[in-house]
Amino acid sequence: NVVPNVAIVDLGYRGREVDGVQVLHRGKAKTLTRRQWRWIKRRQAVEPVIGHLKQDCRLNRCYLTGAQGDALHVLGCAAGYNLRWLLRWIAFLRAWLQVVRARSSTPSSTMWPANMALEV
Repeated sequence: NVVPNVAIVDLGYRGREVDGVQVLHRGKAKTLTRRQWRWIKRRQAVEPVIGHLKQDCRLNRCYLTGAQGDALHVLGCAAGYNLRWLLRWIAFLRAWLQVVRARSSTPSSTMWPANMALEV
């Protein structure tokens, strides 16, 4: 078993004390070190991704049993999220390449009218 030493939480946990665990939240901003503040900022950056995983990737309900099932469910949801990002990027790249190809296949007279001077 791994017992955490530090817990980075939101403001809903303000005032809670846990034996052997240092509870950090942004309400303690005056007492935080620079490293602890970076950890809190990192957590704030990850929170929207977790929210999207819960809403869009069905992370809110796990039908697999046990801790191993929970771990597999999270990995599957994260893999689906990453695949969606990758497919979106590939679709953008494909559309961009089609535009570049279409522009290169048009005659130069339609791209650059005779009365328009090119400046280099």
